Amino acid sequence: MSAPSTTQTQTASAVTAWAAFLRRIFPLTHYTTPLGRRRATGTYLIAGILFLTLILAAAIAFLLHLQEGTLLSASGTIVRGLLLLGAATSGVILTSRGQQAWGALTLLLAWLVLLLPSMMLGQFSVTLGFAAMLVGISFAALLISESAVYFSAVYTFAAVFLTILSAGAPPTFTTLTQPFALLYVVVPILALHGGINAVIARSLATISIETKAQVEQHHVRLSAASGALAQQLLAARLDLGALLERTVKLVRESFADVSEAQLFLVDKDRRNATLVATTSTFGRAGLGQKVGVGSLNVVGRVTISGQSVLVRDSVDEQAYRRSGLLEGSRAGLVLPLRVGSDTIGALDLQSTSPTAFANEDVELLETLAAQIAVAIDNALLFADAHEKAAENQRLYEQANTSLQTIERLNQELMGGAWTEYLRGITTLPAFTIDPKSGRVEDAAERTPAMIEAGRRNQVIIRPGQSAKTITLPINVRGQVIGTMEFELAPDYNVSSEQMTLLKQVVERLGLAAENMRLLEEAQRIAQREATVNEITARMQAATNVEAVVATAAQSLADAFQAPRVAIRLGAPVKKT
Repeated sequence: MSAPSTTQTQTASAVTAWAAFLRRIFPLTHYTTPLGRRRATGTYLIAGILFLTLILAAAIAFLLHLQEGTLLSASGTIVRGLLLLGAATSGVILTSRGQQAWGALTLLLAWLVLLLPSMMLGQFSVTLGFAAMLVGISFAALLISESAVYFSAVYTFAAVFLTILSAGAPPTFTTLTQPFALLYVVVPILALHGGINAVIARSLATISIETKAQVEQHHVRLSAASGALAQQLLAARLDLGALLERTVKLVRESFADVSEAQLFLVDKDRRNATLVATTSTFGRAGLGQKVGVGSLNVVGRVTISGQSVLVRDSVDEQAYRRSGLLEGSRAGLVLPLRVGSDTIGALDLQSTSPTAFANEDVELLETLAAQIAVAIDNALLFADAHEKAAENQRLYEQANTSLQTIERLNQELMGGAWTEYLRGITTLPAFTIDPKSGRVEDAAERTPAMIEAGRRNQVIIRPGQSAKTITLPINVRGQVIGTMEFELAPDYNVSSEQMTLLKQVVERLGLAAENMRLLEEAQRIAQREATVNEITARMQAATNVEAVVATAAQSLADAFQAPRVAIRLGAPVKKT
């Protein structure tokens, strides 16, 4: 879908700026009912027209009287004009401060009161003055109240009657010669006109009350739906994908004006807003669609400004209407999903009704959007924490596997080292101690229990008729290097503390044996290095090749006590 042209954008911006300027001069924020807003708008309109008309008429009259030299004789007209001008200004000021009824009453009184001297002085005919006062009665019905209609009707009757009496002549609109002819002409017209306007004023008041009640009921229904929706979102699991789908579905089901709902989330780099959930069958094909943050699209505007945007299928918001409404939609409301000062996404609500999303509804939906944003943010945090936990678990398992591999290699090296060590010993270390006789033997029989304890690397306790045996494996870093066996009285019970003591002693025994093995190995390595260095020194002291070879042969024979050492230099013989 193509973006709006530059001219359309500039025109829409100019219209928006002019509308904002008018709203600042003629505010309607004090009026919560439709009738109150319409009466305030009507008061502003009449006061404005009266103001401009008086300015224009005063300018023309001033020029004419100045040209004719009759400026002083027009002082009365100027005073009445200034009074009307002051009334118009007072009406605007009072209405802007939330006192529309007083503002309209000020205009009505100025209109009616200033018509009387004009009629009595003959500046207006009775017919014209009567017609003007009838307009005032209609003005009272539309912009004030029923009581103002009755007051205007009584004043009109009195004004016409006084005008006819003061003139001493019959009215210009009748051939009757008596002032009481008013009973036959003026009174019926006045009664009919006043009655109709009284009914209109009463109907407007009744309609206003009913409309207000309907709006309040609608607001209560929306509040109940919003509360139920918020509870369901809070009760939902923190599965992000399921939460997003459930959110748009619940929004569409909870609000009658919403025909379709879409949800966009802003990427971490805040460059695009991605469509992640929608109730529109057509829109599902566009899941994953990206809208630039700050672009001309209405979602881009909301995600950059953090302010709600209402788009209707009318002249309003022409720059965003084409890109803001789905096919078949007549109104669209895009709400920011804000958490603190950050905008994490946008909730796009579409309606087939061009009058959907009143101001009161927008405020309620903005509160709901804030609750949805918190729920989504919690789900995002949970998903992020779950991802990090899974990554930590993977790293832990990887580290554990590596540690097990290292432990296995250490055990293999340890086993190989001890196997090599024991292979190099002529007689394996073995001792048997008889505590009764104190005799120590350099031998120990390998019993089945010792074989099993070494193979299983576990403590073996076997009762017997003559003695109870406890066999413990001697291990170093999990590698068994020997076993130790105790013979106790058949009825002797080994406590847990004694068993812990035995295990700790055997463990220390294994560590001590390992330390001594390492010490002996270090000594052997040192001795080997010393022998190598000595042989190397002897060879370096030789003066020719024959002496080097002879020295090497003699040194190796002495080091290994070999009866014969042969060294021959020369290139290998190639096979033919």
